[in-house]
Amino acid sequence: MHTDHLPPNSERLAHCLERDLRYRVLREIPKPYSMMPQQGAPPEGRCMAIVDLETTGLDPTEDAIIEIAILLAFVDEDGAILGHFGPLSWTEEPEVPLSPEITMITGLTAQALAGTSIPDKQVMGLLSRADLLVSHNAAFEIGFLERRYPDLKGKAWACSCKDIPWLKLGLDGRGQGHLLMQHGWMSSAHRAGPDVWALFVLLNEARTGWLKGPKRTHLQRLLGAADRTTTMVEARGAPYSKKEQLRARGYRWNAREKFWEKELEPHQVEHEEAWHYRSGLRTPSLRAITAHERHR
Repeated sequence: MHTDHLPPNSERLAHCLERDLRYRVLREIPKPYSMMPQQGAPPEGRCMAIVDLETTGLDPTEDAIIEIAILLAFVDEDGAILGHFGPLSWTEEPEVPLSPEITMITGLTAQALAGTSIPDKQVMGLLSRADLLVSHNAAFEIGFLERRYPDLKGKAWACSCKDIPWLKLGLDGRGQGHLLMQHGWMSSAHRAGPDVWALFVLLNEARTGWLKGPKRTHLQRLLGAADRTTTMVEARGAPYSKKEQLRARGYRWNAREKFWEKELEPHQVEHEEAWHYRSGLRTPSLRAITAHERHR
């Protein structure tokens, strides 16, 4: 991302300060802009939609969407950006009063939402156009969007929070704002539109960290992670006494299906099956996982 939007005199001072390792300089991210070649016609290539929501709460079965933002980006086979436009955002007046906490988090008030509604046909047109949906907390967005738009069930998703190896890239923490700061950017965004743009800025950054190989953008790593097929190892019927052992091994409890599970790369499965045998557990069930099942 460029820094042309920042005052030249301030940039000279920032460059001077950066030379002193006792300081860290944060720059405001650029204002949103679109870049579409061919007089705005969508370029050939893979289309992804970066999505963010603001809601009345955390439960998709009880709470409602009050804001949605979408940015469409088109990438070539190597994950390089061919064009992008957005973010586009809409708000909607909820049927229940907003809690003070939601107003403090989002900045949205009952007055600002009054009389507004989300154009479902337009939103679905954008989301269905995308080959891949992207969010920094995909499980959250999936729950709300699939309830409101059932046709999205089974759509491919990628999660920038979980699908990128931030620690191996030399970055601590996975919060979007914190990751931006570690790349030298700052954003005071809490609304859906600015958050979508901030994520787009973050994904266009590149790091190597502890990983070998050429430097790649976070977007390229995210697309690579989304395209892989992994295996979900399911410890069905595991006795309660094995709970702590499974948790320590990295399994998580599937509350809906009532069993412990762990996602692995295919080459790790045989070793995991051997661990089940040594631990006195029955042979685990195995299920292939792609971007169409992951994060659900």
